[in-house]
Amino acid sequence: MQNGSICGWTNCPENIRNLVEEFTTFLKSVLGDNLIGVYLHGSLAMDCFNPTSSDVDLLIIVGDKLTVKQKKRIISHLLSSDLVAKRTEMSIVLEKDLKILAYPTPFELHYSHDWYDRYKNRQVDFNTQNYDEDLPAHFVVTRQRGICLLGKPVREIFPEIPRQIYVQSLMADARGIFENPLKNPVYTVLNLCRLLAFLTEGAVFSKKEGGEWALLALPEEFHPLIKRVLALYTGKNTLSAMNLTRLSSFIKYSKNRAFSLT
Repeated sequence: MQNGSICGWTNCPENIRNLVEEFTTFLKSVLGDNLIGVYLHGSLAMDCFNPTSSDVDLLIIVGDKLTVKQKKRIISHLLSSDLVAKRTEMSIVLEKDLKILAYPTPFELHYSHDWYDRYKNRQVDFNTQNYDEDLPAHFVVTRQRGICLLGKPVREIFPEIPRQIYVQSLMADARGIFENPLKNPVYTVLNLCRLLAFLTEGAVFSKKEGGEWALLALPEEFHPLIKRVLALYTGKNTLSAMNLTRLSSFIKYSKNRAFSLT
């Protein structure tokens, strides 16, 4: 694999593969027979992982609730390594909460870089039951494109998610984007592209695939922006300057179209 090029699980850099495999082994040691499976989703499972910027997305399914001690051990392990802490996004979910899906969906434990400071500063109550609007969308992607790293096969664990709940989950993410679209313009544009791809055609795409679809399906006036964002995402262009007027127009267009299709 060339330096800076995108990749998937089968050809990712050795340090990323080691991170995932070591964390999977660690989870097995902590959770034992309660661990039903570890599943890779997101860009690394969908062959559009950027080794310099993408997260490793994991769903961990368990049979019974975790103890506070187990939760603390897992978070401590994540925080102990800068590489793991910066690159991992994971949620631990009870199997029963997949079979009887609630929205928002409860989870046992979540970690992402956005939670780093809260965990580091001991601001998380491990006894609190938390919920996540994004989880149904992750379940859909995992069922269609995910990779089983340990445990039961993907289709045996992840059920079909009703379209209404999936759309709710996607739109919850979109609302977050609309509230702060300039936080990560690349994420903003490509996530909106794949949102529109699903609402228009029912396609479940990666960010890269969503951008490629948009070049065929969305108005030509947005093509320069989308091409630039795709180049940034895939590491072909590292310059970060972007036409904010064009970006604002695309966000307005996407918002209007998305709400008209739901």
